[in-house]
Amino acid sequence: MPKGFHGKILFVDLTNRTSEIKTFKEDFYRKYLGGGSFGAYFLLKNTDADTDPLDPQNVLTIAPSVTTGVAVSGVSRCCMSALSPVTNMVADSQSGGNIGPAIKRAGLDAVVITGKSSSPVYLYIQPDDIQIRDASHLWTKPVTQVHDELESELGKKGLCIAQCGPAGEKLVRFACVMVDHNDVFGRTGLGAVMGSKNLRAVVIKENRKIPFADPQLLKTLAQKANARLPDAGFPATLRKYGTPGVLSNQASVGNLATKNHSRSFHPEHEKLDGSHFEDELGAGSSTCYGCVVRCRKKVKAKSPFPLTEKLGGPEFETLGLMGSNLDMVDPAAVAYASQKCGEYGMDTITMGALAAMTMECYEHGIISKDDLGGIDLKWGCAEGLFQLIDKVGQREGIGDIIAEGFTAFVDRYGPEAEPYAIHVKNQGLAVHMPQVKPSLALMYAACPIGPDHQSSEHDWLLASGGQDAKALGIVGQGDAASEGLPKVRMTVYSQIYYSLLDNLSLCQFCWGPGNLFSYRDLEDLLLATTGWQVSMWELMKCGERRLAMQRQVNARRGYGSKDDRLPARLFDPLPDGPAAGRSVNKKRFPQMLREFYGMLGWDMDTGNPREAKLVELGLDWAM
Repeated sequence: MPKGFHGKILFVDLTNRTSEIKTFKEDFYRKYLGGGSFGAYFLLKNTDADTDPLDPQNVLTIAPSVTTGVAVSGVSRCCMSALSPVTNMVADSQSGGNIGPAIKRAGLDAVVITGKSSSPVYLYIQPDDIQIRDASHLWTKPVTQVHDELESELGKKGLCIAQCGPAGEKLVRFACVMVDHNDVFGRTGLGAVMGSKNLRAVVIKENRKIPFADPQLLKTLAQKANARLPDAGFPATLRKYGTPGVLSNQASVGNLATKNHSRSFHPEHEKLDGSHFEDELGAGSSTCYGCVVRCRKKVKAKSPFPLTEKLGGPEFETLGLMGSNLDMVDPAAVAYASQKCGEYGMDTITMGALAAMTMECYEHGIISKDDLGGIDLKWGCAEGLFQLIDKVGQREGIGDIIAEGFTAFVDRYGPEAEPYAIHVKNQGLAVHMPQVKPSLALMYAACPIGPDHQSSEHDWLLASGGQDAKALGIVGQGDAASEGLPKVRMTVYSQIYYSLLDNLSLCQFCWGPGNLFSYRDLEDLLLATTGWQVSMWELMKCGERRLAMQRQVNARRGYGSKDDRLPARLFDPLPDGPAAGRSVNKKRFPQMLREFYGMLGWDMDTGNPREAKLVELGLDWAM
């Protein structure tokens, strides 16, 4: 067996309270690598077109990769996959922190969970000892309290805790999974999947070393990150301010969702930038295993809102979706809203998008103060937002409707609410504006996991015309605003590359184009961890394979091009700011979609993988 993985995957059946470790051969690992490919593989093998995401038959996979566990920057992420309670399609989310390395150091390559316990439980994984333990004493408690109680019960050393939170228990469809307080499997509703299985937490106690093929080469890669960081541009900014440090830069080009995506610029955006509030709220930083960037910024304050450093500070997306998108520019208020979501275990991007919809519907008289249970939910009202988060997290009143998502809200309050429901496939959009970044119009519409801003590189890559683009085979020219074939090609090829990074559980901030590592470094990483002499051709095919598998999960469930639709607001010209007049091109966009499908080998009419493409990728078993 090559180095870097164990050949062992844990399967847990919560209904029967049994567990089994199954062995897999080298070819399986080299073909799929880990991460989202493992998740899609087990969904295709073990679910059907009618499996409900909240049924016991849903398959929840937690998978690092063959490279995970080395002390090299950006090699510590982990993927969680299932069927999504948000979109009813494939769910896939990545978390940083320590959970990926912990699974590997527990002697496993992945954990696959099915069934539903008859009572609340948590899964306790130790090397050679798998236990399904009672969690009745943890049920309904906030995330930080459960974390502290489990540490007290099991000991802190070598412990990693992933939990769904009270929102997951109550099946809030966009509930997330919190890992060790401030790392998150954030999107696609995986906390609700855990809650539907009566699984409050997955706890890993690790104490084993992982054998790697070439420790000296790994040491060299780690040293490269240290040496390159000071001059690395984006990663250096992240080191100083975290992701909040990019907010003003994005706003300056009109790429900051404002007032429910009706605008792309907030005149007071500087107040939300990391460089502005770091001195006032900053409480240091944390890092993922082995990473020199340390981009996870903490906040702490006693007033005007009590903030704890345990749950981490708000990221760029949260500052946008719960800040400018709600016309709220007090960073302490945004941080407190983020903290409240963290205690419930709710995705801040989706909560912010749903709150914006609710505020705009209130403004236009579609819902009343009585509908809101007495909340005066005006734009910029922090207290109203806090109360709304509580109602959603507890599924009380209108919160019970919002917990189901955008489509349920429109079904309840009528077609008058639909223009303000800014979503694709029931999942809210990120803070990046596709009117300004045409590549994201494609990603929001056609990404297999729903609208996502991290499934491809953004439009600067084509505009740069540099080696980072050319080395991915991106040919042709175009600026950031272009919508021609070169932009579609850039989106497709960079999506395949980012899919590869997700398979390998690698961080885009370190391994994305133009950051700390090169494509040759990526080949060296595989050589140093596994001993495989891979080529970028082989690796890119692995990334493409993951995308085809995920899209095939959706195709089996009846989804396709008919569902790849953007909200109407995105086709309206932006009224002001640096991007005034910009919109998604209503005439060009349908053709961009067809070109996108065709370049991926997907049928240009249905938007799903052709049989020939599945055969080429070795996925004939999935047809």
